[in-house]
Amino acid sequence: MTQFNDEAHQTDAAKQAAADAAAKAKAQADAAKKAAQEKAEQLKAGTAGAQDKAKEAQDKAKEAAVKAKEAADQAASKAGEAVHKNREKIDSTVEKAAQAIDAKTQGKATNVVTKVKEIIAKALDKTEAKRSTGAKIDNAAEDLADKVDGTNA
Repeated sequence: MTQFNDEAHQTDAAKQAAADAAAKAKAQADAAKKAAQEKAEQLKAGTAGAQDKAKEAQDKAKEAAVKAKEAADQAASKAGEAVHKNREKIDSTVEKAAQAIDAKTQGKATNVVTKVKEIIAKALDKTEAKRSTGAKIDNAAEDLADKVDGTNA
């Protein structure tokens, strides 16, 4: 019977050791699960932060693009105003250059010079057309005043 008690005691000890090992393994698994969940939350928060930063950068890029377009439109408008105000001088200078080239080439480049003058005129027309509406109105009023002053002079 002693042998039976020893075997039962060993069996109980083995069961207890197995239970202890299982409890320890469960505790380690629970700790690992908790650590994994915390890491997942950190990564999730980091991803959300990265998405927020990406959205913020995208918004800033859109804002910069809008400002760049506004600046380009304003520059084009100012260039158009300058062309409008100085169109006679510009046309005169282009004509003088064309005549000088014609004279130097003894008329051999007349066709090319004429085409270049047309291209320049179209470019000036396009530039002049980019004036703002307010500038066009102001320029029209100035042109009308100049015509009235010219006829009264």
